[in-house]
Amino acid sequence: MAGRSALETYKKGGAWWETEISDSKKNEIIIRGKRVEDLIGNVTYSQMLYFLLVGEELNERKAALFESVLVAGSDHGPRAPSIAAARMAATCGVTFNSAVATGINMLGDVHGGAVEDSMAILYATKEAIDEGRGSVTEQLDRLLQAGKKLPGFGHQLHDDDPRVKRLYELSQLLIEEDDISGVYLRLLEDFRLHISDRKKRSFTINVDGISAAIQCELGIPAEAAKGIFALSRGMGIVAHAYEELQNGTLIKGPCPNEETLVRYTGKSVREEGE
Repeated sequence: MAGRSALETYKKGGAWWETEISDSKKNEIIIRGKRVEDLIGNVTYSQMLYFLLVGEELNERKAALFESVLVAGSDHGPRAPSIAAARMAATCGVTFNSAVATGINMLGDVHGGAVEDSMAILYATKEAIDEGRGSVTEQLDRLLQAGKKLPGFGHQLHDDDPRVKRLYELSQLLIEEDDISGVYLRLLEDFRLHISDRKKRSFTINVDGISAAIQCELGIPAEAAKGIFALSRGMGIVAHAYEELQNGTLIKGPCPNEETLVRYTGKSVREEGE
Protein backbone atom coordinates (compact mmCIF):
# COMPACT_ATOMS: atom_id res chain seq x y z
CA MET A 1 0.00 0.00 0.00
CA ALA A 2 1.45 3.33 -1.07
CA GLY A 3 1.88 5.67 1.85
CA ARG A 4 2.17 9.37 2.33
CA SER A 5 3.93 11.34 5.00
CA ALA A 6 2.26 12.08 8.31
CA LEU A 7 2.71 15.77 7.60
CA GLU A 8 0.82 15.49 4.29
CA THR A 9 -2.04 13.70 6.03
CA TYR A 10 -2.10 16.27 8.81
CA LYS A 11 -2.16 19.18 6.37
CA LYS A 12 -5.12 17.62 4.56
CA GLY A 13 -7.21 17.62 7.71
CA GLY A 14 -6.16 14.33 9.24
CA ALA A 15 -4.83 13.80 12.73
CA TRP A 16 -1.14 13.24 13.46
CA TRP A 17 -1.94 9.68 14.62
CA GLU A 18 -4.98 7.94 13.15
CA THR A 19 -6.05 4.51 14.38
CA GLU A 20 -9.08 2.26 14.19
CA ILE A 21 -7.77 0.19 17.08
CA SER A 22 -8.20 2.17 20.27
CA ASP A 23 -9.25 5.47 21.80
CA SER A 24 -8.12 6.46 25.30
CA LYS A 25 -9.69 9.43 27.04
CA LYS A 26 -10.11 10.43 30.66
CA ASN A 27 -11.75 7.51 32.46
CA GLU A 28 -12.60 5.77 29.18
CA ILE A 29 -10.83 3.24 26.95
CA ILE A 30 -12.49 2.08 23.73
CA ILE A 31 -10.98 -0.81 21.74
CA ARG A 32 -12.41 -1.57 18.32
CA GLY A 33 -15.73 -0.04 19.37
CA LYS A 34 -15.97 -1.89 22.67
CA ARG A 35 -15.42 -0.61 26.20
CA VAL A 36 -12.37 -2.21 27.74
CA GLU A 37 -14.33 -3.14 30.87
CA ASP A 38 -16.68 -5.20 28.68
CA LEU A 39 -13.70 -7.09 27.26
CA ILE A 40 -11.93 -7.75 30.56
CA GLY A 41 -12.99 -11.12 31.92
CA ASN A 42 -15.03 -11.92 28.82
CA VAL A 43 -12.40 -12.64 26.18
CA THR A 44 -9.29 -14.81 26.23
CA TYR A 45 -5.77 -13.70 25.39
CA SER A 46 -5.97 -15.19 21.89
CA GLN A 47 -9.38 -13.63 21.26
CA MET A 48 -8.06 -10.24 22.34
CA LEU A 49 -4.96 -10.55 20.18
CA TYR A 50 -7.07 -11.45 17.15
CA PHE A 51 -9.58 -8.69 17.91
CA LEU A 52 -6.83 -6.07 18.16
CA LEU A 53 -5.07 -7.26 15.04
CA VAL A 54 -7.91 -8.17 12.69
CA GLY A 55 -10.84 -6.27 14.20
CA GLU A 56 -13.11 -9.32 14.28
CA GLU A 57 -14.21 -11.64 17.07
CA LEU A 58 -13.16 -15.28 17.19
CA ASN A 59 -15.53 -17.85 18.57
CA GLU A 60 -14.25 -20.01 21.42
CA ARG A 61 -13.27 -22.96 19.21
CA LYS A 62 -11.25 -20.85 16.77
CA ALA A 63 -9.68 -18.93 19.64
CA ALA A 64 -8.62 -22.19 21.28
CA LEU A 65 -7.00 -23.31 18.02
CA PHE A 66 -5.18 -19.98 17.69
CA GLU A 67 -4.03 -20.27 21.28
CA SER A 68 -2.72 -23.77 20.60
CA VAL A 69 -0.41 -22.24 17.97
CA LEU A 70 0.89 -19.77 20.55
CA VAL A 71 1.51 -22.59 23.02
CA ALA A 72 3.22 -24.77 20.40
CA GLY A 73 5.79 -22.09 19.61
CA SER A 74 6.40 -20.98 23.18
CA ASP A 75 9.66 -22.82 23.87
CA HIS A 76 12.25 -25.07 22.27
CA GLY A 77 15.02 -24.92 24.84
CA PRO A 78 18.48 -23.31 24.66
CA ARG A 79 19.02 -24.90 21.24
CA ALA A 80 16.99 -21.95 19.96
CA PRO A 81 19.13 -18.80 19.48
CA SER A 82 16.46 -16.55 21.00
CA ILE A 83 16.36 -18.60 24.21
CA ALA A 84 20.15 -18.92 24.41
CA ALA A 85 20.62 -15.19 23.86
CA ALA A 86 18.15 -14.29 26.61
CA ARG A 87 19.85 -16.64 29.06
CA MET A 88 23.29 -15.31 28.16
CA ALA A 89 22.12 -11.72 28.57
CA ALA A 90 20.67 -12.56 31.99
CA THR A 91 24.17 -13.46 33.20
CA CYS A 92 25.63 -10.12 32.15
CA GLY A 93 24.04 -7.79 34.69
CA VAL A 94 21.49 -6.16 32.38
CA THR A 95 17.95 -5.49 33.60
CA PHE A 96 15.52 -8.39 33.28
CA ASN A 97 13.48 -6.69 30.58
CA SER A 98 16.73 -6.14 28.62
CA ALA A 99 17.48 -9.86 28.81
CA VAL A 100 13.99 -10.61 27.49
CA ALA A 101 14.38 -7.99 24.75
CA THR A 102 17.70 -9.56 23.74
CA GLY A 103 15.92 -12.85 23.08
CA ILE A 104 13.02 -11.21 21.24
CA ASN A 105 15.44 -9.24 19.07
CA MET A 106 17.01 -12.48 17.85
CA LEU A 107 13.77 -13.30 16.04
CA GLY A 108 13.83 -12.34 12.38
CA ASP A 109 13.67 -13.65 8.84
CA VAL A 110 15.84 -16.70 9.55
CA HIS A 111 14.99 -17.56 13.16
CA GLY A 112 11.25 -16.97 13.40
CA GLY A 113 10.43 -15.92 9.84
CA ALA A 114 9.38 -19.22 8.28
CA VAL A 115 5.74 -18.88 9.35
CA GLU A 116 5.34 -15.58 7.52
CA ASP A 117 7.03 -16.98 4.39
CA SER A 118 4.88 -20.10 4.48
CA MET A 119 1.68 -18.10 4.97
CA ALA A 120 2.54 -15.85 2.04
CA ILE A 121 3.04 -18.89 -0.21
CA LEU A 122 -0.19 -20.55 0.94
CA TYR A 123 -2.22 -17.36 0.44
CA ALA A 124 -0.68 -16.75 -2.99
CA THR A 125 -1.25 -20.36 -4.06
CA LYS A 126 -4.92 -20.36 -3.08
CA GLU A 127 -5.45 -17.05 -4.87
CA ALA A 128 -3.76 -18.38 -8.01
CA ILE A 129 -5.84 -21.56 -7.96
CA ASP A 130 -9.09 -19.65 -7.34
CA GLU A 131 -8.33 -17.37 -10.29
CA GLY A 132 -7.37 -20.28 -12.55
CA ARG A 133 -3.83 -19.07 -13.12
CA GLY A 134 -1.72 -21.49 -11.12
CA SER A 135 -1.33 -24.67 -9.10
CA VAL A 136 0.75 -26.10 -6.29
CA THR A 137 3.15 -27.57 -8.83
CA GLU A 138 3.62 -24.25 -10.61
CA GLN A 139 4.13 -22.38 -7.36
CA LEU A 140 6.72 -24.92 -6.27
CA ASP A 141 8.47 -24.71 -9.65
CA ARG A 142 8.78 -20.92 -9.39
CA LEU A 143 10.14 -21.18 -5.86
CA LEU A 144 12.76 -23.79 -6.67
CA GLN A 145 13.79 -22.12 -9.94
CA ALA A 146 14.46 -18.96 -7.93
CA GLY A 147 16.84 -20.98 -5.76
CA LYS A 148 14.64 -20.67 -2.66
CA LYS A 149 13.69 -23.27 -0.08
CA LEU A 150 10.11 -24.26 0.65
CA PRO A 151 9.44 -23.00 4.19
CA GLY A 152 7.48 -25.07 6.69
CA PHE A 153 9.15 -28.43 6.04
CA GLY A 154 11.91 -30.39 7.72
CA HIS A 155 13.54 -29.86 11.10
CA GLN A 156 17.13 -30.09 12.32
CA LEU A 157 16.05 -32.11 15.37
CA HIS A 158 12.64 -33.69 14.80
CA ASP A 159 11.50 -36.07 12.10
CA ASP A 160 8.15 -36.64 13.87
CA ASP A 161 7.44 -33.38 15.68
CA PRO A 162 4.79 -33.95 18.40
CA ARG A 163 3.63 -30.35 18.07
CA VAL A 164 2.62 -30.92 14.45
CA LYS A 165 0.59 -34.04 15.18
CA ARG A 166 -1.31 -32.34 17.99
CA LEU A 167 -2.06 -29.20 15.97
CA TYR A 168 -3.36 -31.37 13.13
CA GLU A 169 -5.65 -33.21 15.55
CA LEU A 170 -7.07 -29.96 16.90
CA SER A 171 -7.50 -28.54 13.39
CA GLN A 172 -9.36 -31.61 12.21
CA LEU A 173 -11.96 -31.14 14.93
CA LEU A 174 -12.70 -27.64 13.67
CA ILE A 175 -12.86 -28.82 10.07
CA GLU A 176 -15.44 -31.42 11.06
CA GLU A 177 -17.47 -28.69 12.83
CA ASP A 178 -17.18 -26.37 9.78
CA ASP A 179 -15.39 -23.73 11.82
CA ILE A 180 -12.51 -23.69 9.36
CA SER A 181 -12.44 -24.82 5.73
CA GLY A 182 -9.28 -26.93 5.84
CA VAL A 183 -8.23 -25.61 2.41
CA TYR A 184 -4.87 -24.27 3.60
CA LEU A 185 -4.11 -27.45 5.52
CA ARG A 186 -4.81 -29.42 2.34
CA LEU A 187 -2.55 -27.09 0.34
CA LEU A 188 0.20 -27.63 2.90
CA GLU A 189 -0.10 -31.39 2.47
CA ASP A 190 -0.11 -31.00 -1.32
CA PHE A 191 3.15 -29.08 -1.10
CA ARG A 192 4.58 -31.82 1.12
CA LEU A 193 3.69 -34.49 -1.43
CA HIS A 194 5.05 -32.52 -4.37
CA ILE A 195 8.34 -31.54 -2.73
CA SER A 196 8.83 -35.14 -1.56
CA ASP A 197 8.27 -36.38 -5.10
CA ARG A 198 10.53 -33.71 -6.59
CA LYS A 199 13.39 -34.38 -4.17
CA LYS A 200 12.88 -38.17 -4.10
CA ARG A 201 12.75 -38.30 -0.31
CA SER A 202 10.04 -37.95 2.30
CA PHE A 203 9.56 -34.44 3.69
CA THR A 204 7.81 -33.77 6.99
CA ILE A 205 5.80 -30.71 7.91
CA ASN A 206 7.33 -28.74 10.76
CA VAL A 207 5.70 -26.55 13.40
CA ASP A 208 6.16 -23.45 11.25
CA GLY A 209 4.26 -25.03 8.37
CA ILE A 210 1.30 -26.22 10.42
CA SER A 211 1.19 -22.92 12.33
CA ALA A 212 1.17 -21.06 9.03
CA ALA A 213 -1.70 -23.12 7.63
CA ILE A 214 -3.79 -22.67 10.78
CA GLN A 215 -3.26 -18.92 10.82
CA CYS A 216 -4.26 -18.77 7.16
CA GLU A 217 -7.41 -20.72 8.04
CA LEU A 218 -8.17 -17.98 10.59
CA GLY A 219 -7.51 -15.16 8.12
CA ILE A 220 -4.52 -13.69 9.94
CA PRO A 221 -2.31 -11.47 7.75
CA ALA A 222 1.03 -13.07 6.85
CA GLU A 223 2.83 -9.82 7.67
CA ALA A 224 1.82 -10.17 11.32
CA ALA A 225 3.31 -13.65 11.73
CA LYS A 226 6.71 -12.66 13.14
CA GLY A 227 5.04 -10.42 15.69
CA ILE A 228 2.70 -13.22 16.73
CA PHE A 229 5.64 -15.61 17.01
CA ALA A 230 7.46 -13.09 19.17
CA LEU A 231 4.49 -13.14 21.57
CA SER A 232 4.50 -16.94 21.51
CA ARG A 233 8.24 -17.48 21.95
CA GLY A 234 8.27 -14.57 24.40
CA MET A 235 6.73 -16.87 27.01
CA GLY A 236 9.69 -19.24 26.83
CA ILE A 237 12.17 -16.38 26.69
CA VAL A 238 10.77 -14.89 29.91
CA ALA A 239 10.91 -18.25 31.69
CA HIS A 240 14.45 -19.09 30.58
CA ALA A 241 15.82 -15.63 31.33
CA TYR A 242 14.28 -15.77 34.79
CA GLU A 243 15.68 -19.25 35.47
CA GLU A 244 19.17 -18.16 34.42
CA LEU A 245 18.88 -15.05 36.57
CA GLN A 246 18.01 -17.22 39.57
CA ASN A 247 21.00 -19.46 38.89
CA GLY A 248 23.31 -16.56 39.65
CA THR A 249 25.76 -17.43 36.89
CA LEU A 250 27.91 -14.51 35.76
CA ILE A 251 28.99 -13.74 32.20
CA LYS A 252 28.09 -17.03 30.58
CA GLY A 253 29.41 -16.92 27.03
CA PRO A 254 28.14 -18.65 23.91
CA CYS A 255 30.44 -21.65 24.45
CA PRO A 256 32.87 -23.06 27.05
CA ASN A 257 36.42 -21.72 27.12
CA GLU A 258 37.91 -24.57 25.12
CA GLU A 259 40.44 -24.04 22.34
CA THR A 260 38.73 -26.48 19.99
CA LEU A 261 35.50 -24.45 20.07
CA VAL A 262 36.98 -21.10 19.07
CA ARG A 263 39.73 -20.96 16.45
CA TYR A 264 41.70 -17.89 15.36
CA THR A 265 42.05 -17.80 11.57
CA GLY A 266 43.81 -14.44 11.17
CA LYS A 267 47.45 -13.60 10.59
CA SER A 268 50.07 -15.01 12.92
CA VAL A 269 52.13 -12.71 15.13
CA ARG A 270 55.46 -11.78 13.55
CA GLU A 271 58.49 -11.33 15.70
CA GLU A 272 60.16 -7.93 15.55
CA GLY A 273 62.77 -7.83 12.80
CA GLU A 274 61.22 -10.57 10.67
